[in-house]
Amino acid sequence: MHWESLFNARAQKLQPSGIQEMMVYASRPGTISFAAGQPSEDLYPVEVIKQGFNEALNDMSVLAYPHTAGDPLLRKWVSDWMADEKLVLEAPGEDRILLTTGSQQGLNILSQLFLKDGDVVIVENPSYPEAMLTFEKEGARFLTVPIDEEGPDPMRLEKVLKKEKVAFFYTIPTFQNPSGASTSLKRKREILALLKKYGVTLVEDDPYRQLWFDSQPEATYLSIAEEDDPVIYLGSFSKIVAPGLRCGWMVLPPEVMEKAVQLRLTLELGSSALLQRIVFFVVSQPSFDEHLHSLRDEYKERRDAMAEAISKYLTPLGFSFSLPHGGFFFWGENKKIDGVAFARFAAKEHKVAVIPGEIFFAFPEEGKHFIRLSFAKVKAGEMSTGIERIAEAFREFC
Repeated sequence: MHWESLFNARAQKLQPSGIQEMMVYASRPGTISFAAGQPSEDLYPVEVIKQGFNEALNDMSVLAYPHTAGDPLLRKWVSDWMADEKLVLEAPGEDRILLTTGSQQGLNILSQLFLKDGDVVIVENPSYPEAMLTFEKEGARFLTVPIDEEGPDPMRLEKVLKKEKVAFFYTIPTFQNPSGASTSLKRKREILALLKKYGVTLVEDDPYRQLWFDSQPEATYLSIAEEDDPVIYLGSFSKIVAPGLRCGWMVLPPEVMEKAVQLRLTLELGSSALLQRIVFFVVSQPSFDEHLHSLRDEYKERRDAMAEAISKYLTPLGFSFSLPHGGFFFWGENKKIDGVAFARFAAKEHKVAVIPGEIFFAFPEEGKHFIRLSFAKVKAGEMSTGIERIAEAFREFC
């Protein structure tokens, strides 16, 4: 049977993930992987998660059909915690918090609520590829804004806003994937003013905020937005607890919350109440702040080890990397490489996995000379060996 002829327009728009392709290479025995943009298994709070599982099962309601908006205890905790962390001016209240199956589901919900075929979405250049795949699935077209050391360029943003009617602007303002850059407070104010002028919604995707090394990140867009500024915030527990628990959240205006819950009901009724209650147990423990401090210390050590190895092995070969102040990623450029071909060669011939830059650009040819390196899952002692393999692969590749 010719199944392809039965696929609808949305299915026809689905594209493979470039990151998933590289993860296949990364899984080969003996490979050192700088590809995975996910936390390190040895840093999961496993014992607390086990305790949370046992504690959650004291309430049999967690095995029933879940609340469509998410576990009320965790939604209340998120609201209060965001206020305590100054991610918002005041607690938004649990009625504005929608728990999601990771922030990726949040992006899907927003796409299905706001996008129709041919709509324009503004993304940073570069940006998170799975977000772009999600928007593209709904028929979105992309206009891009370059980022510098302070964040998205306001002049280029206004030029784009003048060009066409825009559905929303998608941004990762803190330790951005893939560039590691963060948007300054001054730049955020400028961007909010522009979006207000043109009546465009801002989608603030902020999964790396708690993983800062040198100083706390600047205020969120959500916390500095005026009451009538359309800002939607996405957070995630994947990077700070464990990605396999599949739990994130959105802060939504009341009108959007109502529609999002209605849509969520058609997708899956709701996410696992058991997993959400486990997350609630973990984050509500007095030890959670200590856990976050431990994550920062360990990832900072890995960041520093990668920076030292890059300086020793890659900088002399013409690579340029910026030092990230949080998150998981180094973002590098070398005019002599073709990112996709080099990544495949390095993985196959030298057993070291990197992610090519092309997949992070709405127009892939713009990322041809870039690679992304993640230090999250590589211990400091292995870092030098892995980066030296990249250098060897580069010399042979050229």
